[in-house]
Amino acid sequence: MRFSFYSLAAILLVTIVLGFKSNISTEKIISFTDTTKSINPQIYIATLTFDGNSLFDKGETCFPQSFIFNTTQDGNADGKIDIEDNLENLVLYSIGNSISGNGRTGLASRGPNDQRPAVYFHYDTAGTFQVYEYWLYYADNDWINNHEHDWEKYFVYVNDEGPQFIKLSHHNAFTSYSWNAIQREDGFPILGIHRGSHALENKIEDGVRISHDGKVTANKGKLLSGNNETIPWVIFSNDKNVSGVFSFSQTTETFYYGDPVYFSNGKELGDPNKAPWKRLEWGSPPMP
Repeated sequence: MRFSFYSLAAILLVTIVLGFKSNISTEKIISFTDTTKSINPQIYIATLTFDGNSLFDKGETCFPQSFIFNTTQDGNADGKIDIEDNLENLVLYSIGNSISGNGRTGLASRGPNDQRPAVYFHYDTAGTFQVYEYWLYYADNDWINNHEHDWEKYFVYVNDEGPQFIKLSHHNAFTSYSWNAIQREDGFPILGIHRGSHALENKIEDGVRISHDGKVTANKGKLLSGNNETIPWVIFSNDKNVSGVFSFSQTTETFYYGDPVYFSNGKELGDPNKAPWKRLEWGSPPMP
């Protein structure tokens, strides 16, 4: 059989195109937006252990909660109710759904506040890993560099064989650990929380404990509300295909860490910091 020059060229072109398509179809492309897999954020939620009271240490005073927990009180008296009232409205040493008492800055009759344990969840990918992002909000960072609002995070890296790594935020670092290097409880990671700064650590503290299932115990810490109660974690997420979560508003883009109560960071709208969903690692998590 004879082939003309154009026939041979056409055959060659078809062969190249089919080969190119074949290579694409066999490549493993991970994309959350394309998957129909249901994501369950509860499977890697951590048990958190906080610093307890000691002779030289007052222990942890506040715990992870929603960044919108009081929608009725203008704590800083600026004529509007927003997240910049959080420090004034926060009731210390308290976990629960309807918390009332004196606020962090001394204002009376704060609340009722929703101070249930809460985490903000986002699902993404890094290379061949699925990344389960857990972001924790604290209304007060009571440490050396005092500031209102404090976001900490831990990321779990999962492949077809299960969880492989976990990254913990610790001050300015984001440290990776093998999954097998982390202590676990019924398969859930157990993490320590540094007092005041809320830096995450690969250790177990002796104070307040919030288990993965919401069981709250004071241990050697201090709790005015919530001790020996089970208060399930509130998980917030706007991701598709994520089960058992509550949606939340992402219109807030900036958290101002300053507040007049702080000696070294005393400007109410000073020290602006990006909301987690505006940070690079939210949508582009680093490799483990």
